[in-house]
Amino acid sequence: MKLIFDFDHTLFSAKRLYFAIEEAFLKFGVEENLFQETFEKSKGNGRNYKPYRQFELIVKANPKISIKKLKKAFKKVLNKTPKFLYLDTILFLRKWQNKADFILLSYGEDKFQRGKIKASKIGKYFRKIIITKYIEKSEPFKKVPLFREKGGIIFIEDNPKALSEVKKNFPNVVTVRINRGEGKYTKEPNNPQIDFSIKNLKGLEAILNQKLILK
Repeated sequence: MKLIFDFDHTLFSAKRLYFAIEEAFLKFGVEENLFQETFEKSKGNGRNYKPYRQFELIVKANPKISIKKLKKAFKKVLNKTPKFLYLDTILFLRKWQNKADFILLSYGEDKFQRGKIKASKIGKYFRKIIITKYIEKSEPFKKVPLFREKGGIIFIEDNPKALSEVKKNFPNVVTVRINRGEGKYTKEPNNPQIDFSIKNLKGLEAILNQKLILK
């Protein structure tokens, strides 16, 4: 059995990380409005946050702020990322690591995403880690060895559209929408390509236990 996980808003609270960075930068004179504005501008024409671009934008807007101090503060927050994992993440990974192969399929800026994952200390649980610039994830899904997988393939993700696109292209994949109540997709409805909808990893355990019973 193969479990393919999204990272942000699935295993990791990007919302808590955002507020931790904002709080750290406030100490150096980065007001809330400036932080929010530069956070969004750092994405450019895309949707993925680029922290080092944000540092440059902050200093450009307020040259009195030290970019070195921002970088140092950012690294300190990044080192605290294990605290931003959802409470059930490690418990689930430990419990199921010998029963399934885990793959991490995360959208975002490569350096930042890999930095978060490394700092969170969960990389050891995953057979493969894929970072993609394709938010709908159907294209990078081709990199995942899917054929002849004993026990099936299950994709756990908070983005309903990504689940829909993967299901259309890989109909044998079981799609599980997780809605933690955080992130931009939390109010979006499910679609017909979603097989299961859960609020946490206890819900995923219930699905897995049922699948094991039915085997």
